[in-house]
Amino acid sequence: MAKASILILIALTVVIAWAMRRRRAPVKGGVVARKKAAIRLWFDAAAIAVGITLALLAAMHWLRLGWTA
Repeated sequence: MAKASILILIALTVVIAWAMRRRRAPVKGGVVARKKAAIRLWFDAAAIAVGITLALLAAMHWLRLGWTA
């Protein structure tokens, strides 16, 4: 279960970062500004992916316990 969660987290992070990069305007400035923007992008994507992964794990746990009936 832990390995699957980590794989889901990594896959979501990559997909979210790719989608966010396409929507953001190009960074103006030097190398440092571009590196900071890239790091910020990956942290934002990872934070969103963590939230989604935790929600998925909570939903799977809720369904496994049978609280729906």
